Amino acid sequence: MTARPLRIRILASFFTIILVLSLMILLLGYYVIKKDIIDRAQSKVRNDLNFAREVYKQEVSSVEHAVRFTAQRFFIKNAIIENNRSILERELEKIRKAESLDILNLTDKNGRIIVRSRNIAVCGDSQIEDEYIKLVAAEGKTVSGTAIMPQEELKKEGDDLVKQACMKIVHTPKAKPDACDEQTCGMMIKAAAPILSEDGSVIGVLYGGNMLNKNYNIVDKVKDIVYRGQKYKGKDVGTVTIFQGDVRISTNVTDDQGNRAIGTRVSEDVYDMVLVNGQPWVNRAFVVNDWYKSAYEPIRAIDNQIIGMLYVGTLRQPFLDIARNTMLMFVLIIGGATLLAIVISFILSAVILKPLGSLISATGKLSNGELGTTIEIQTGVNELDKLAVSFNEMSRQLDQRDKSLTLSNEMLEELNKRYIDLIGFVSHELKGAVGTILMNVCSVCDGFLGQINEKQKKALDGAIRSLDYLTATVKKFLSLGKIEKGELTAKKTMVHVKKDVFDVVVNSLTSAAERKNILIKNEINADIRISVDTELLQIAANNLVSNAIKYGVDGGNIFVSSRRNNGFVEFEVYNDSEPITEEQKAKLFQRFSRLDNTATKSVKGTGLGLFITKQIVEKHDGKIWVEPKEKGNSFIFQLSAQ
Repeated sequence: MTARPLRIRILASFFTIILVLSLMILLLGYYVIKKDIIDRAQSKVRNDLNFAREVYKQEVSSVEHAVRFTAQRFFIKNAIIENNRSILERELEKIRKAESLDILNLTDKNGRIIVRSRNIAVCGDSQIEDEYIKLVAAEGKTVSGTAIMPQEELKKEGDDLVKQACMKIVHTPKAKPDACDEQTCGMMIKAAAPILSEDGSVIGVLYGGNMLNKNYNIVDKVKDIVYRGQKYKGKDVGTVTIFQGDVRISTNVTDDQGNRAIGTRVSEDVYDMVLVNGQPWVNRAFVVNDWYKSAYEPIRAIDNQIIGMLYVGTLRQPFLDIARNTMLMFVLIIGGATLLAIVISFILSAVILKPLGSLISATGKLSNGELGTTIEIQTGVNELDKLAVSFNEMSRQLDQRDKSLTLSNEMLEELNKRYIDLIGFVSHELKGAVGTILMNVCSVCDGFLGQINEKQKKALDGAIRSLDYLTATVKKFLSLGKIEKGELTAKKTMVHVKKDVFDVVVNSLTSAAERKNILIKNEINADIRISVDTELLQIAANNLVSNAIKYGVDGGNIFVSSRRNNGFVEFEVYNDSEPITEEQKAKLFQRFSRLDNTATKSVKGTGLGLFITKQIVEKHDGKIWVEPKEKGNSFIFQLSAQ
């Protein structure tokens, strides 16, 4: 166990307490932020959506009541329908305006229009193909809901409804790609009620509705009740929207110019969840130009088909600011507690260390060679008094042994000098011997000293690979030495990177690749000419290609390629191998760091190649990174094209 100063131990004790308390405070802060801010905000949005749904249902119910009561009040007998058309037209128009309906029309039970409330000429045999009319005629009951009105049907009701429904589709960030530029159909809250004869049979259908496109009554009503006009930094805190498909047709969300964002579209994530899968979305979402805590749910037609969405959202930024300020408060508490702990620890350590002052002073004298120094301490603390006695005894013994140690040191210095000389001699001789061995082994292996059999060649090949590894290791340690001393400099000249760097490296490593049946494809653009240090870049390229060979799979491929990218040139070395994980990426370019996987366990290495490569690339003001692929890895470094 490493000895630490008493002051440090006291500080460490206090810091341990502070650390535990800080962790508890941070957990409390997380709980407060998560439960009381984030979860509460999301829960509020969910409740707001429930309220908006009820308001929407009330609007549907209001239209239904108006249509049903009108049918019961005015259309009791078939005679009235047949003989008083002009009176009915005036009455229907009066009721339509009183009930704030966009349409209110009468048909026979087969869907042929008899009376329109709006002042529009209608052909006597005009026929309406409407699922509401068919359902009422078949069942004799009032139905209501939401429906899509095609432009052809809207034209029969009036040009103003056609204009109200028509809107340009606005390009919206994060929306699902769509080539449609305009929307012409409309979405309507619709109801239809039966006209009954005296015997209770259906003789006609009264239907009416309100267009939702550019009709802001519902969304503004929900916003006013739920959010009460609250703003944050000039933006509405709460927003409400009705979508036709994924297009905003009624909203109080505003665009960058402060206008209602009519025609903008919902984000693709929400589109898939709500419109495709039919599931509610209760999560954050990007709404036109900002992030909101949001809730969406599908709007369905009477046949249960999804035709739109209902949305409420609360601006996310206020909650983020509250969370940030809350966490800042906790950090300030932790910082204050830490500062207090430091002050207390210094005071406490001063009180404890005061009786030790004499001992520390005497120890200093002893360390300066004043052997035999003694102290007199009467502290009343048993441990300190015993320490003083032990120190005095130690000082006397050191004084006695000093003379013998001096003689021994002189002898040791002489032995140490001889030892250093011996190490230098052995290192020098070993260098020459290794060079001679490498030369002789290569000569024998190449057959210059006579033919050798296959087993001998395999043994010599193994020796050559070991000597090559030793040579490469020495080079790496030489490069590392330059790096550590700050002597690594890039002497740049204009070179053809393919010819002067990668061709040289690939040619030198071809035999090593062939031993693993690996094919190297050098696809560097021969026209690339940049300012680099040729020798250093060769080292970097050699490290990357040799690593690709060492860690590549037998029978695999290595692709060396280049590309231009915004004033830079990127060089990529890919090999078929085990893809690197995100956790392993952080270790790749550290000195003496090797990955722990099946590919590296069977391969020798120093863990210096990628570190040196990174330093060389950065000396050229570039950067290097790794990109795992499906069946391998790409090491990419980027240099300036200037």
